[in-house]
Amino acid sequence: MARYEVRARKWANGWELSVGGIGVTWSPTLGDAAARAREYICGQLPAEEAGVEVDVVPSVGDDLDRVALEAKAALGDADEALRVATAKTRQAVYGLTNAGLSSDDVAHWLGLSQQRMSKLVTD
Repeated sequence: MARYEVRARKWANGWELSVGGIGVTWSPTLGDAAARAREYICGQLPAEEAGVEVDVVPSVGDDLDRVALEAKAALGDADEALRVATAKTRQAVYGLTNAGLSSDDVAHWLGLSQQRMSKLVTD
């Protein structure tokens, strides 16, 4: 499987997609950029579309690019922290409930609503 880095630069009509060593195409939206780039690459090379992977790297300007990358990394960190917190909370709920505490007491101890407690137990 071939992997290509696609540089996406914002312009008036959408996104200019530059594929190193192959050429340039465009996409009206960033959401469509990967599919458009894959289609373009396959049209330029003797490869099947299914065998091409693309990494779209958007850019609008250095400072905004940096802030966007930092935000994306922070969101990834937050997602991971939420997964860890959920797993630990679920473990605490099961443990405390099995130790004989009522769901009201467990919810109060952990600072959870009854609705959140119910969701943790049923998921």
